[in-house]
Amino acid sequence: MFMFELPEIGEGVVEGEIQAWLVEVGDVVAADQPICEVMTDKATVELSTPQGGRIARLHGEPGDIIKVHTPLAEIETGDAAASPAASAPAPTPAAPVVPAPVVPAPVAPAPRAPAPIPAPPPRSAAPAAAPVPAPPRGDGRSIATPAVRRHARELGLDINAVTGTGASGRVTRDDLDTFSAPAPVAAAAPIAAPALPQSNAVPSGKEEHIKIIGLRRKIAEQMTKSMQTAPHFTYVDEVDMTSLVELRKRLKPRAKDRGVKLTYLPFIMKALCVVFREFPNANANVIEDPFTLVVKGDVNIGIATDTPNGLFVPVINNVEQKSILQLAAEIVDLTQRTREGKARLEELQGGTFTITSVGNIGGMFATPIINNPEVAILGVNKIHKRPVVRTVDGEDTIVIRQMLYLSSSFDHRILDGAVAARFTTALKQLLEDPDALMLEMS
Repeated sequence: MFMFELPEIGEGVVEGEIQAWLVEVGDVVAADQPICEVMTDKATVELSTPQGGRIARLHGEPGDIIKVHTPLAEIETGDAAASPAASAPAPTPAAPVVPAPVVPAPVAPAPRAPAPIPAPPPRSAAPAAAPVPAPPRGDGRSIATPAVRRHARELGLDINAVTGTGASGRVTRDDLDTFSAPAPVAAAAPIAAPALPQSNAVPSGKEEHIKIIGLRRKIAEQMTKSMQTAPHFTYVDEVDMTSLVELRKRLKPRAKDRGVKLTYLPFIMKALCVVFREFPNANANVIEDPFTLVVKGDVNIGIATDTPNGLFVPVINNVEQKSILQLAAEIVDLTQRTREGKARLEELQGGTFTITSVGNIGGMFATPIINNPEVAILGVNKIHKRPVVRTVDGEDTIVIRQMLYLSSSFDHRILDGAVAARFTTALKQLLEDPDALMLEMS
């Protein structure tokens, strides 16, 4: 009997969460065959057994946390349990541990956008010639990443029946979509797998228990850590966005001509860069042990992004070095790839400040939770028309203006209330006077 234990799958990793079993008790497996998916703080990986045989026992269920060097599976070895595929040579050693394309969270398919979104120039196009599929593995199992296997299960497909066109015969997401499509169509129906499964309506008098695992549990742990570590306080102010609304309206056609969707975020990000010159401690990270504030020279702003798999925060690096149009293009590209599960690990790390915006959904203001180890987060809410009082020629007049609430949370260990108020006021003044913002940016 061979005991397969959770290996050391990353520096400093001491435990992992079982995401899915790829085999069942009684299955015959070959050496180097993937048997489960495990998520750690750093990656989601597909673990392969180094020993072939028959699965006698599986230790743990999806959602269970297991320590390194504790049992995962018991595998019967010897003649009675020999894999029938042992004599068939595999064309490529392509079954070692494979990281998921987006980490540290499991990746699932995102719904396709309902309309094309202008984006930066496309990356290198795929070759015109159709890829030549590699021969199947000797054990009959397809080669695929955990995200692709998950997509196959959501589509109800046997992934081993799908011919892979990726490197070394690897099955890709496009292979699954092509295989499952009943006929050529303009766009497939969106398929999404929420991080927290959504149940059907529960009948009166009944209840349903949903095990919270994977990304949803990681989000819960991160939010709890932030709230327990950093004493939060939220400061709210309103901004007259009328001039900025008019400026964006004038610039949108020019941006569109260059293939870029222009939102308000690039203007807000550039305004933050200016404000950080006066309040550098807001663009910083905290090291808890020893308790140290690391003030950053680069402005790397995270954009809280709602995806079918939960909340991700992709980071736009070196905002201070980029133009409004460059930022606009990068925001669209990065957030779209994040929703599709295609963002790289390094694009989800290294933030110095975060913006969270739910203005497109509604609401007036919120109390956002700081993205640890940062020290502040800016909440951008809905721009709405409302009557306000303005003084014109010495007389108070009621006028209709485009108003926005900024609701920002700060780590009170680092930033005092008065500092946070002055920080927000400086940001407000720049947003209300785009001409001054343009001068500061030059």
